[in-house]
Amino acid sequence: MAVDIVQSLFGVSPDRYQQQQSDAADARALQFAKLDPFEQANFAIGRGAYGLAGAIGGALGGQDPELQRRTQAQQILGMIDPNRPETFDQGAQMALQAGDQQLAFGLRMEGDKARQVAQERQLNTLKTEDYLTERGRGMQTRGLDQLASELVGTMKNPDGTLNQEVVNKLRSFPQGMAAISAQAKILPDLRKLGATAAEPKDNPFAPFTTDATLPKNVKTYADQLSKSFIAGNIDPDKVDTTLKGLSEMAQRAQQFQQNQDQITSNQKVLADLRSQGLDNSRQSLLLQQQQAQLAQDNATYKREMQQAEALRKEEARKNKPLPSYLAKDEAADYETAQAATNIAFDANNYINKIKAGDVKFGLKEKASIRARQLFGSSDPDVVAREDYDKFIRTLVNESLRLNKGTQTEGDATRVAKELESSESPQAAASAMRRLVDINLRRTQDAAKSVVTRRTNQGFPEPPRPIEVPKFDLQIISPTEERSFLANPKYPEGTVYINPQGVRTVKTLQR
Repeated sequence: MAVDIVQSLFGVSPDRYQQQQSDAADARALQFAKLDPFEQANFAIGRGAYGLAGAIGGALGGQDPELQRRTQAQQILGMIDPNRPETFDQGAQMALQAGDQQLAFGLRMEGDKARQVAQERQLNTLKTEDYLTERGRGMQTRGLDQLASELVGTMKNPDGTLNQEVVNKLRSFPQGMAAISAQAKILPDLRKLGATAAEPKDNPFAPFTTDATLPKNVKTYADQLSKSFIAGNIDPDKVDTTLKGLSEMAQRAQQFQQNQDQITSNQKVLADLRSQGLDNSRQSLLLQQQQAQLAQDNATYKREMQQAEALRKEEARKNKPLPSYLAKDEAADYETAQAATNIAFDANNYINKIKAGDVKFGLKEKASIRARQLFGSSDPDVVAREDYDKFIRTLVNESLRLNKGTQTEGDATRVAKELESSESPQAAASAMRRLVDINLRRTQDAAKSVVTRRTNQGFPEPPRPIEVPKFDLQIISPTEERSFLANPKYPEGTVYINPQGVRTVKTLQR
């Protein structure tokens, strides 16, 4: 490394330079000797005179300045460790103190290259370690993913409530938490339990809030994101993207400071060069170009910081708490939406049981079941009918309660009476399907109410808006399916569940 820098700056090493000077003296002495008939004698005299002059010069303290400069440079370069970029900076400082601007500039350039190589080497090492680590975790991760998937399937009790034991198991490992977060979009009870909010130790934004190397504005933005994450105000699907943006911002902030330090250092070198009248030297021109590029990079960074400040203010606005009078009404809308969505899910699932023939209808079947109930029978069809009757009471009561005082109250009342008096699976499923639609409209009304209230009061839309689920149309019998296929109300491409329980796409009848 030292030899390479010496050759790039001076062309040859001090030893080689001294040998070249000696060879040049020999050549001059020989050329002089040719002018005299006594060539050999004069050559010896001339060569001896050169050696004598060197000896006398050395004795009197004189020395070839160029040789001295090269020797001094070689001594400084002998202290350079290519694996420690900071030694280049130390050598450059020594060169500046010795008045060797050329060597100082060369060492700075080599130091930048060494830092880049070290960073690339470190990055490659980290990538290799990450690969090996992830490969080792692969089997374990796949096993936990499968466990989470199995637990999610048993998360709800038969009565529609959450199985707290299963929820706790899911919350005990990351894959389970991810599964809960995904299910929270369709199981609003989980939000009420706070199951989607991460523990502080799992907060990916927290490390940025305590990093002393980051500027204040970046740390403030990180703190806003951290609070939003803990409060569950960041969409789980956007956490990785937001975290990546914050990481890039932090890297740019640190690069900005490095650029500033380099600009200051370059300014000092340029001042030294100007003092020596070397404004137009190669070193000066290169430094000026570097200064211009660094200034351009920092200008870009400042624009990005302005954008980041706008994001920070927007995030702060999102976290601004609602006044109590608005928060109370919003909480009531969320509670209504959760209850309406849950009862709609349960009713839609019960339609599948009706289609499967699990629940018996008809006067004869009901009479037989009633008689066996009196004797305490636990036959499957008796238990299924008891569960159905209990669910019907819950569905009707909840539907009437949730729609009381709304435009759908009259519809809910009529459909509830039809459901209670249904004597066939087709009639029961049809009435239940209409109650599903009525409750979904109630969920949609609650969602609109939240947005309208916030808009009117100058608040942003809720970070987690109320989601209205969509269900495929359930067709009970072949007769109903024929009617559905001929009904122009449902266009080609409409998805439905046929009487056999198969998800099907409607096609036009030719």
